[in-house]
Amino acid sequence: MNLLGALVNGVAASAGGLLGLIFRKRISEELGDFLMMGMGLCVLLVGIQGMMGAGSVVTITICMAIGGVIGHAIDIDGLVGRFGAWVQRRLGPAATAEQKAAEPSFARGFVNATLFICVGSMAIVGSLEAGLEGDAATLYAKSLIDCIVTMLMGATMGAGVVASGICVLAYEAILTAGAGALQPLLSDAVVDQMLVTGSLLLLAIGFNMMKITDIKVANFLPAAFLPIVVYPLLALVPGLV
Repeated sequence: MNLLGALVNGVAASAGGLLGLIFRKRISEELGDFLMMGMGLCVLLVGIQGMMGAGSVVTITICMAIGGVIGHAIDIDGLVGRFGAWVQRRLGPAATAEQKAAEPSFARGFVNATLFICVGSMAIVGSLEAGLEGDAATLYAKSLIDCIVTMLMGATMGAGVVASGICVLAYEAILTAGAGALQPLLSDAVVDQMLVTGSLLLLAIGFNMMKITDIKVANFLPAAFLPIVVYPLLALVPGLV
């Protein structure tokens, strides 16, 4: 088990967001919106590439349906947003009126950056490799990508992006630590379904970043892990997957 990859990724995400904040005054609102559209296109590309794997439409559809019901009932999107607002309040002993007014923006940046970093094939595969093989190379490569993207997000979405490093560190550390316990369940076919489902969620994030949709992607997060249970059950029925 190698937790260094999760630590490096968390630091890189926060560092990128911080650099974005430093240079945001040099970027006009119009340019910022334009760059965010470009980042949305890049996220769509990553999602599409990740969906080129051997995904089962039946499995992914069922996982999205069940995962969406679970996520909606828990309201993961609301929980992440409220956590982002809490982080903002804890940044200083006394928030100014201007900071309080900016809280929704902080939460939006925090949620969007956290979802981009945590949802996707590299986060899942990299954490599993670090946990099962002790190899964090994928997470190191992901750290460089995340640093660049969060820098642009920080310039356009604000301080909430910096705080996203906390979540990616916790998320990938949990996946890495839990990989050993899940190893008997993680066949190549199951991992493929997890990766394709995560990539589908990346598409939704990309559309949100381009302001085409307003999907609460966080509420679908359980779907990315349901293939561990759903795929083996469906595989019992010949020809279903």
